[in-house]
Amino acid sequence: MTTDVEPTGPVREMPTLVDDEPEPRVRRDPRPWRGALLIAAGGGLLGALLFLVAYRGMPDDSYITLDYARNVAELGHWGLTPFRDANSATSPLNVWLLAGGILATGRPAVAVGLLLVATTAVTALWAAGLAREVGLRRPVVAFLLVGLLVTSPLFAAVVGMESFLVAATLVGVARFAAARRVVPTGILTGLAVLTRPDLVLPAAVLVLVLFLARTPRSPRGAVLSLLVGALVALPWHVWSWFVLGSFVPDSLIIKTSGSFPGGEVFGNGPLFMTQRWPIPMLAVGVVVVVGLVAVVASAVRWARGQDRLLDRVVVAAGLAGAAHYAAYAAMGVSSYIWYYCPSLALLTLCAALGAADLRVRVRVSGAVVAGLALVAGLSIGHQTGLGIPWPHPAVFGNWASPADYIRAGTGVAQDAPGQTILAPGEIGTLAFACRCDIVDQFSDRARLMSIVRSREEVAGPVGGFLLRLNFRHARDLPVEPAQRVLVYETGTGPGWPTYVIGRGAGHLYLQP
Repeated sequence: MTTDVEPTGPVREMPTLVDDEPEPRVRRDPRPWRGALLIAAGGGLLGALLFLVAYRGMPDDSYITLDYARNVAELGHWGLTPFRDANSATSPLNVWLLAGGILATGRPAVAVGLLLVATTAVTALWAAGLAREVGLRRPVVAFLLVGLLVTSPLFAAVVGMESFLVAATLVGVARFAAARRVVPTGILTGLAVLTRPDLVLPAAVLVLVLFLARTPRSPRGAVLSLLVGALVALPWHVWSWFVLGSFVPDSLIIKTSGSFPGGEVFGNGPLFMTQRWPIPMLAVGVVVVVGLVAVVASAVRWARGQDRLLDRVVVAAGLAGAAHYAAYAAMGVSSYIWYYCPSLALLTLCAALGAADLRVRVRVSGAVVAGLALVAGLSIGHQTGLGIPWPHPAVFGNWASPADYIRAGTGVAQDAPGQTILAPGEIGTLAFACRCDIVDQFSDRARLMSIVRSREEVAGPVGGFLLRLNFRHARDLPVEPAQRVLVYETGTGPGWPTYVIGRGAGHLYLQP
């Protein structure tokens, strides 16, 4: 027989959770699917709202992607126009998903909207999963992250391109790498590379840091994840190498041709952008600063021995963003808006995680969240000031608005039926509207290969070898002269008038 005996000695209280304990205790939701559905619906709704104000103002490179997707859906043809093979689509995954949307709806613009909604919904889900993994409130992280992305002037400027897929896949890699789930991490890594080949760098940094910088380390898991990613991404690239003539998209050659006028390159591009678009860049800059502060704070706590998974994730995302930015700055490429989206997406993730970390202090965290919401509101007000839907986004570098290019492309199809047209320097929207044999280096591989040969002449031993290896299976065909030339000039004149805020009036006309 046993009896209950009161302890005679002093009773020790159980220690409470403090910041230097390894991991927070996560309260499990008995019905996680219900919260997941609500979070996905909220993320999708934010994407839908962005699409409703942005669909008429998609930039020219978005129409390049749509040209590819429409040709895949309607003709089973990989090219910018139906008349020639090409490999200038940077994001094969974006093309495939848009082609599926076109097959389902028959309307390219609707396909863009459906994909944007699906992408922001998935981003919210993966952000919520990451928040649960690190012990933060799922709705706060999910809606803060997606809200900052859809209101970001840089992301809003490239609707239709792959930038929201970039954010989704990188958040997915971080979410599953934090949980050390090897197969999902590898699949998302491969999908990230299929979204943009250059994402191999930030995705690999996320995998390596989150698998190797945590005790016990898991080098086997990191290697297996990267191998799974290679199995997902390599089949397309090998097929592209042999069939399309290049292992990576031709846009890697086209878009790395050097600086813009005035010496503007990727590294110093934000300074030029701040002079050109001060209010949008202020909104971007606040998010970047909050993200960097979160990275520094997490790095300091980690260095002091506070082994929190949250801090490791923030540091990993910060390092991944820095690696991508540094690589592009070192290459000296031009400062195209969407080139900044991978590093901006990762810093936005850092900002959302840092702001949602109520352990810092409730008042500080609340003030940061309120400040980010205020910046998002400022960004929304500035961008919608152009109109709803806007004719072009607040951050816009094309020579003409999409509506102007569509009018000109329709006119070209009527005035020069069946003829080969040399593009004026921008081609995506014109090709979408005219459905004619319009040519430049994006649509005509013969013209692309002439650029490759000239690049080989000035490249060093390593660069020349890589160029020859990449285009080993490409056919070097002679350039066929165009029958007509479409010209863009500033100011008023004959042909089809154009107007863009910041550039002013211009016109497009066919030379006789």
